[in-house]
Amino acid sequence: MLREFSNRLRYDAHCKVQCALRTNGIVNIIGLSEQIRLNNLAENVAREDIENLVLDISQLYGAPIEFDDQTLTALDLPEVLGLDNRNDL
Repeated sequence: MLREFSNRLRYDAHCKVQCALRTNGIVNIIGLSEQIRLNNLAENVAREDIENLVLDISQLYGAPIEFDDQTLTALDLPEVLGLDNRNDL
């Protein structure tokens, strides 16, 4: 399903992808998506939808990408890595 994103969220995603590319040389899709989601909580967009947006933007810039399993586990299964790990990003 196609999801409409606000201009603010799209701009935030573009800026974060460009910044990650400049500073790290690689885009961590999951970690970056969570940062964008937290910056735009009022829009109530699922992280999975933002992941697709970040992936599309990363491909637009030809950026190398990674999917960090440890970040995903910390976000989705906090009890595995201890008490509330969502702020460990």
